[in-house]
This record gives sequence, structure tokens and C-alpha cells, in this order.
Amino acid sequence: MIEIIPNWHPIWVHFAIALLVTGTIIYVGFGWKASSDTTEPTQPLVVSRWMLWLGAIASLASLLTGYWASTSVAHDDLAHANMLVHRNWAIGATVIFVIGAGWEFLRRKANKASVFSAALFLVGSTALLVTGMEGAENVYEHGLGVKRLPDVSDHDHSHADSNTGESDSIELGEDGHSHVHATSEVRPVPQIDEAVFDHPAEKVAASMSSAIGSGNTDELKRLLDQNVVIFESGNVESSLAEYESHHMKSDIAFMAAMNVELISREVIDAGDSAAVISRSRIRGQFKGKEIDLVNTETLVIQKRNREWKVVHVHWSSS
Repeated sequence: MIEIIPNWHPIWVHFAIALLVTGTIIYVGFGWKASSDTTEPTQPLVVSRWMLWLGAIASLASLLTGYWASTSVAHDDLAHANMLVHRNWAIGATVIFVIGAGWEFLRRKANKASVFSAALFLVGSTALLVTGMEGAENVYEHGLGVKRLPDVSDHDHSHADSNTGESDSIELGEDGHSHVHATSEVRPVPQIDEAVFDHPAEKVAASMSSAIGSGNTDELKRLLDQNVVIFESGNVESSLAEYESHHMKSDIAFMAAMNVELISREVIDAGDSAAVISRSRIRGQFKGKEIDLVNTETLVIQKRNREWKVVHVHWSSS
């Protein structure tokens, strides 16, 4: 398939929006006047129906490519929450238009618009408007699918130092306020107590990271408890079987392309259980996108039948 940046979803989305909104306007605005030949629908009604039929097909394609996009673009917890809102509105709008388009296909010989269909298309257009606004927020507020952001340090007219010629870049922090940072990269300083490596729970954490990075699913399943609960970017998976059938493959594919630098690790010992808290820098290229994230991982590991098992995982990144 031809490679599209960031993926095929935006293409189908814009086809769907253009066809469905324009088809609705023509249907509602010009579909009520009967033809002089009362047995045949008017040309505007025929055109609007074709646009609505094609738009319904495009909206189904948008849903499929949207699901693909949600599993392929890097995102954090806030972006994931907005993705779910966008998805829910998209499903609602698609269902409404598919029902309306299907009804119009059944009555395609009718020579006048239907009040029922017109109501469906107007409601669907409203839902489509909200869907589009949420999709725009995904891109312009959360940066989903963005290939690169401009480097303000490369083009700055107002912050250059008159003596050195060096400039500062400005970032928006989580509180929405701007913070000035030097353009030179600040690398995290490792904060790892060598003693943590002697704890059996740490060895499990290290083995789990290695298994994901190398794609060793047998080792990964051995380390995870059957009832493990995994929190990842707003998702919850409540068992090993559920994780294996959902995100395990995508996690392995993603991590296989990454270089991981451990920043800090702490083990909180509680006898036959322990929490291992790690921060790592993850860098690489995935599906044509440059990745540079700081990942926080919390593992709860318990000793069961003389074997340490991961019973809870929480991953988040920024």
C-alpha cells in the first residue's frame, strides 16, 4: 500500500465530511420539489442521494482507518482520552448517516425527500461537526500524527543574545504557561542505587523490559500473572489473556524500534511483594515518526509459590 503520512485516516475523513455535509445541504434544501414526471426523483435529489451513499461508505472507511491510526501514532494519556471522545462521536455520526443512507436506498424511487431522512441527516451533520472539532483538537492541541514541530531555536528574531548569538526556545508547560529553556539539550542524570539490582523484583522488571524489546512473548507471559492488571495510556486490560489479544503485539513492535536509556529505578520492598518504579528515555523511529519520550513505569511484583510475578503494570509517557 502507498505510504501516507501520517496514515490514511485524514484522507477518508475529508471525503466523508465533504460528501455528507454537501449531500445533506442539497437533500434538505432541494429535495422537496417533485419532478414534473411524478414517477422519477428530481436531479438534485438523485445527486444528494449519491453523495450521501458515497459519504456513508467513506465514513465507514474513516472508522477503520481511524482505529488503525489510534494504534500507530504516539500519544499520552490526555491525548488518548480525547481520542476516545473523537471516536465515540465518529461512531455516532456514522451510524446515523448509514441508517439514513440505507433508508434512502430503499426508497430510491421516491420522488421527494423524507422528513425522517432529513432529520437524520441534520442530526448526523451536527454529530459530524463535533467529531471534526475533536479530531482537530487531537492534531492541533495534542500533536497526534504530526511529523515534526518547528524548532523555534532555529528561527528566532526576538530572543537572540547580542553577545553570543545564542537563542532560547520557549515551551508551554503543563500549566499552560510559557517557560524559557536553553536550546542546548538537558540530558537526564541517572539516579540508580546499585543496591536495587540485587532485589529479585528488579530482576523481574529488567527481564520484562528485555522480553518486550526482543519480542520474547513466552518469557513475557511467564513473568506476568494470569490476572495482571495493566494501565497504559488510559486503557485498562484486566488479564494476561486480554493483554495478549490487544496491546502486547503493538507494544513489542514499538519497543523493538526504540533505544531505551534507564534514567532512574527504585524498589519499594514489602516482604513478599515489591513495587519497582522506573523512568526511562525512549528514542527511535517508528513508522516514519521520530520518537523521543520519557516513560514512567510502575510494576507491582508479588512472590507466589516461590516465583515472582508481575500483578500490576502502569505505563505513562510524555
